[in-house]
Parts: sequence; structure tokens; C-alpha cells
Amino acid sequence: MAYELYQVLEVPFQASTDEIKQAYFRLVRKFSPEKDPERFQQIRVAYNTLSDLKARENYDAMQKYGDQIKDLIEQAEKKMQVEEWSSAIPILKQVLILAPKIDVARNLLGLCYIHTENWDFAVKIYIALTKTNPDVAVYWSHLGCAYKLQAECLNDGNFRRVELYDNARECFQQAVELESFNSAPYLDIAETYLDERNYSEAMAWAERAIGADGKADYNDFEALFFICRVHFCSGESQKIEVIAKRIISLLPENTEIRQYAASRFGNIGIEVAKIAAKSANFDMWRAAFQFLKAAKNINPHNSGIKEICAKVEQIVAAIDQYESLSQDYVIIQGFQRLAAFCLADYFDFYDTPQERKSFLNDILTEILASPTCTIFSSLKRIKCYYPAVYGLNIELFHRIEQVACVP
Repeated sequence: MAYELYQVLEVPFQASTDEIKQAYFRLVRKFSPEKDPERFQQIRVAYNTLSDLKARENYDAMQKYGDQIKDLIEQAEKKMQVEEWSSAIPILKQVLILAPKIDVARNLLGLCYIHTENWDFAVKIYIALTKTNPDVAVYWSHLGCAYKLQAECLNDGNFRRVELYDNARECFQQAVELESFNSAPYLDIAETYLDERNYSEAMAWAERAIGADGKADYNDFEALFFICRVHFCSGESQKIEVIAKRIISLLPENTEIRQYAASRFGNIGIEVAKIAAKSANFDMWRAAFQFLKAAKNINPHNSGIKEICAKVEQIVAAIDQYESLSQDYVIIQGFQRLAAFCLADYFDFYDTPQERKSFLNDILTEILASPTCTIFSSLKRIKCYYPAVYGLNIELFHRIEQVACVP
């Protein structure tokens, strides 16, 4: 029934605030909670809605354009689901023309502005929403997100960056106060500190996220995974294994949950390995291995993860052995240079084939100029104590041995 609340209060659609109030008091005297509790409840609901200007405006709009508004919001949500954020914006604006105070539409519009990087519009919307709805945590979180993402787009030296991160943290802390049991705003704050390379604060807020709901279970995965990221960013990738074991202890036997957790570790491990392959940073390879090993331990039946993990493990073993080999005084310098060449060759670090050939020829000349006995002793030691390095290019080491045998 259209405009039912007005009929409950027995007032016309155009009734003033005073007329609504007078009607309410007249009706509650007639239908008290003791005499007619059901009718009394209807009168209370009608009065609470129509006496609030914003609530009344929304109610009137829904009565007049209800089906049209519902259809437009559904259209916008479908666009947003396939990440067509720009296409959803004009649809939501149509909703707000019909009903300017509908918070659902304003919230969706704010999200569209965030995803299209229209930071000023997003901030303006969420400042208004938090002002009219100060007890809604999600609006504070979205406002914080708008500030945080804006800060991430700025260079480290930009003075606005610090200010935006501070604004973001204030908003997330409001969300924490409203929903202390919800781990999400704690992690949002932790993210801001990680972006600023303040690893101790990032870690502290992540640990608070773990204890937010008062229990330790698989729902703490995101916070623990975040801690792994902090260890990686702070150059302490060896600690990832400890956190991974902590995660495994909390995971249920549910296959889907384990597959999800394993994929998160596996994906970041692969991404780190790609970065490592384009640089000479050996620590990157070690970090990639830690993530991939965690993925394999969480889901040991995934053959793809096992295969990638095994390959990266071989690379890490070669790196570790190379670092020891380069300090091994028993092995002549030419072979130490050759080990470095094999690693560089494996990662395809040379810009041109000519550069690669020049390096190799220079190294081979140095090795073959050495006494035959030192060549053989070095080869034997590499094969015995540094098999991962030897395995990088077995054919090359074998050819050197053959050439050295020729008088």
C-alpha cells in the first residue's frame, strides 16, 4: 500500500512535522501498548520514520519511485560486479536525483569513485555519510580507504602523503571503535604503516587484528598472511616459515580453504620469483622459496606448486652454495668467476650474446692457464661440495675437464 505510514498516523502526505507529532500523541493515547500493542508498534514505526526529515525523504522517494530506484541500483551493482565502475556512476547519479538522501546509492557511488581514482569526490561522499551516520563503521572504513589509496599514488617526498595516511588511520580507528571485533580496520591501519615502511607498527596492528574476535582460527589467515608480507618487505623472509606453520595449525581440513590459502602463498611466491629473475637480488629468490614452500606445505597435493617450488629450491641451493664457493680458498679464482657466470647465465642477465661470449672466453682463458692439477682439484671440489652450482651447467664443467686432459 503506497504511503502506508501516513495512513497509519491518519495524516495527509503533505502533513507538517508538527501535525505528525500531534497525530502521534493523539493515537498513542487511543492505542496504548497495554490496550493494543500491535497497533501501538505500527504507530511508533510510522512516527519514527516520518518525524526524521532524512528518513521521511527517503521513504517518500521510495514510495514514489521505488521500483525505478530498485531497478537502477540493480543495474549499477551488475556493472560494479564486472568492474565497470565508470558505467555505474551515471546510473547511481540517476538514483540520487530521484532520492538524494538514499545512503545505499551514495555508498555505491563512493566506491565507484574510489575505483576510478576520483579521490576528491569519494572523500566528499564519505565525509557526508560519516557525518549523517557516525555509527556506521563501513563508511569510516571506506573514507579511510579513499585517503589511503590517494596517499599511495604520491611519491615518498610529497608532504601530502603523510597527511593523507594520518587521515586514513583516524578513519580506520573510528571503525575499530565501532566494531572492535572486526579485524579488517586493524589490518587497514597495518597496511598504512607497511606502506610507510614502519614495520614495527605494521606488525603490532596485525597482531591486534588476530586477537580482535577473541579467538584464534582460520579467520585469522589474512592477518597472518599480512605478517608474512611484513617479514618479506623488512628483509626477514626466513621468518615466513614460522608464520606459515602457525597458519597451518589453524586451518581446518576443508579442502577449499586450504587450496585458497595455498594459492595466496603460491601466487606471491611466483610474483617474487619473477622479480628475482629480473634482478641480481639473491634474497628475493630466498623469499620466493619461503612463500612457495609454505604453499606446498599447506596443499601438498598440488603438483603445479610442488614443481615450481622444486625449481626455485634448486636455484636457492645454487645461490647458497655459490656464496660459500666464492669464499672457498681451495678453488681457484677462475672457477669462482665461472660459478658467478653460470648463475648470471641461468638468469639470462647478459644483454647480448657477444657480451656473454666475451665473459665466458675471458674466464676459460684464466682457468686453462692454471696448472692442470689445480683445475682438476677445483672441479672435483665443486662437484663434491657444490653440486647445485655444478648442476647449473654440467656440460660446461665437463668440457673444461676434457680440455684440461689434453696435453
